[in-house]
Amino acid sequence: MRRVCILILILAAPLSVATADDYIDPEITPAEKAHWAFRTVVRPALPSLRDQKWVRTPADVFIQHKLEAARLTPAPVADRLTLCRRLYLDLLGLPPTPAEIDAFLSDQNPDAYEKLVERLLASPHYGERWGTHWLDVVRFAESNGYEADGVRPHAWRYRDYVVKSFNEDKPYNVFLTEQIAGDEIAIAKGNTAPPELWVPTGMHRCGPVHMVSGNLDPEVVRQEVLTEMVNGLGTATMGLTVGCARCHDHKFDPISLGDYYRLQAFFAAARYVDVEFATDEEKTSREKAIATIAARITPLRKQVSEIDAPIKARLTQAKREALELRYKVALAVPADQRTPEQKKLVSETGPLLKVTWDEVLAALSREDRGRRESLRQQIHALEATLPPPSPSAWAIKDSDNRPESFVLKRGNAKGKWSAVNAAFPRVLTSNAIQPQSRLELAKWLTQPHHPLTARVIVNRIWQHHFGRGIVATPNDFGTRGAQPTHPELLDWLAKEFVEPTWHPAGQKAGQPWQLKQIHRLIVLSATYRQASRETAEAHKLDPDNKLLSHMPRRRLEAEAIRDSVLTASGELNRTVGGPSVRVPLEPEVYDLIFTEGEPDGLWLVTPDVRQHARRSIYLFNKRNVRLPILEAFDQPDTLNSCAVRPVSTFAPQALILMNGPFVQEQGKALAVRIVGEVGEDRRRQIDSLYRRAYGRNATEEELQLALAFLDEQAASFRDRLRARLPIGLPALALPGTVDLAGTRALADLCVVVFNTSEFAYIP
Repeated sequence: MRRVCILILILAAPLSVATADDYIDPEITPAEKAHWAFRTVVRPALPSLRDQKWVRTPADVFIQHKLEAARLTPAPVADRLTLCRRLYLDLLGLPPTPAEIDAFLSDQNPDAYEKLVERLLASPHYGERWGTHWLDVVRFAESNGYEADGVRPHAWRYRDYVVKSFNEDKPYNVFLTEQIAGDEIAIAKGNTAPPELWVPTGMHRCGPVHMVSGNLDPEVVRQEVLTEMVNGLGTATMGLTVGCARCHDHKFDPISLGDYYRLQAFFAAARYVDVEFATDEEKTSREKAIATIAARITPLRKQVSEIDAPIKARLTQAKREALELRYKVALAVPADQRTPEQKKLVSETGPLLKVTWDEVLAALSREDRGRRESLRQQIHALEATLPPPSPSAWAIKDSDNRPESFVLKRGNAKGKWSAVNAAFPRVLTSNAIQPQSRLELAKWLTQPHHPLTARVIVNRIWQHHFGRGIVATPNDFGTRGAQPTHPELLDWLAKEFVEPTWHPAGQKAGQPWQLKQIHRLIVLSATYRQASRETAEAHKLDPDNKLLSHMPRRRLEAEAIRDSVLTASGELNRTVGGPSVRVPLEPEVYDLIFTEGEPDGLWLVTPDVRQHARRSIYLFNKRNVRLPILEAFDQPDTLNSCAVRPVSTFAPQALILMNGPFVQEQGKALAVRIVGEVGEDRRRQIDSLYRRAYGRNATEEELQLALAFLDEQAASFRDRLRARLPIGLPALALPGTVDLAGTRALADLCVVVFNTSEFAYIP
């Protein structure tokens, strides 16, 4: 569908110079160059304030200056519990445990908050949280998309590279350079280059792509690949909609058709490669393991075929007998003696004689069906133990011969116009050199005075802390993007990012291009520490809270909701990194997605059930198969760069959080854990639940409501037990003396708590 839309755009787009033999770039006017985002960043002076008492970091000066002008007063400081939960959820994407909350609340030192910030920035879970934001922007997925949606077995190494880079606080200029041109750096280093240098270039492979092109023209498919590379780079690093200039000069920004294809020329020689870095010993060991498992699978497959073969033969014969006479006659003639017309008729019988898996299943006897299912389960269990692919980098590499690049008429791969060389967009540079390599492109993008690179990334960081960027369109800094609410603050942060001067008390100034320093500056600010209560005056004068007179409440992203449920239940597996995990899918997902073949053979669940409780960033990210809980809460589809996730509210969200198998399972796990820790004292159970979910004890009103709920639910479950009906709680999970009905009722209360705003929102 996406390809059809692109084709429609190509056909509908007007040419800039429809009758010219050679393409001519339109001249860029002084007014176009004067757009705020295209001007070199200059550090503005801090504005003067009537009262400096509120200020904690320089960011506050700019915020308060606007508030004073609007005659608004900042909200008071949030209470310590709120600040603790806010920091954990914001920096780690995980709620604090009761023990972590107690440790912070009991620390009465004046710098307790600052120490907590440092502890969280040093956590390995920081990279998982903030790496997810970057993966959204570059459209990371582990399959190719489109109809085939083939798997990318090595893509997880790029995901781990991103997480590791954030955790190490790798300078952003290095982070970008490695992704844009890591292969060129590796080749230049020769044998001394670590294999990991290839992995970052997986950034250029994140978008959807036709890998099984069928009848598609290879030149057209290649052009799609280049388009994905260029559009991804322009959006992620420069915050520009460069893709709008693929078919014609950009309608609003000074980016011409020529600019677009000169930028694309940097990638003209780039090809997809999987750079293997397994040792000979590792390769031999893997081959032996595969051979051993294959030897066990082969006889099982043979038994399955022996069950299927007579059924398929009988069904095929029945379909053949039902054919029209002309088809039967054509099939009866030996293949080498058929006329052209008969060959055509025989080719048409393919779909008519095809026997589907559903037809075979319906024709099997109950005994054969059971035996076949047992064999298939044995096969899948063995397949799940196959060793992973040899360690390889999911990367790109330039071919030896660089193809010539052209401006394309209407983006048509066959409509070559003027030949072009690689060059930077004219509106962003006055440099007349002719660069060729992607490494030169990376160096240009990471110059300290580049007008966009630093602005774009600090705006993204601000956005994820406050729910809205200083520029509300983080992927579009062009003339039709949103104007910055605090332009001086944006420029100050951008300049501070590449030339740091500020530092917390007792610390040295950070190093250039370090993201954690910008986090510190933001989360230590008075602006960030505000309570989220809005006054009537603020609502009247600034209904969208653009001036930040109070801290906005933000709903957690889909992954953070799932991870918070696992944290509260105590089931979260905190292992960092490694191959992705496939968790069981709901039957309706199988029915919807896997309509061909045998469904249970297309999604091999990770056999180690402990892995199923990993953080959501480690779940296998297949474009055409998303977990219902993640899809319902607006997980991106990975077809396009997602800089701002939508926050939708609709009925299926409540149904999934109330009735979904994942939440039900975690509710039961939490109930069993609470009973094991505090016994059957219901008041203590409720307080334990509230502390795990919200970090606090229940109020008296909440306590009474919860007690009434438990009484009613427990009575219902006792009725079911008396009627010898299941209640969905294995007796083996608890000591024999424990009230099963009461524990099952507590599990339902846990699920209710997971469905509250207090649980699902950053305070």
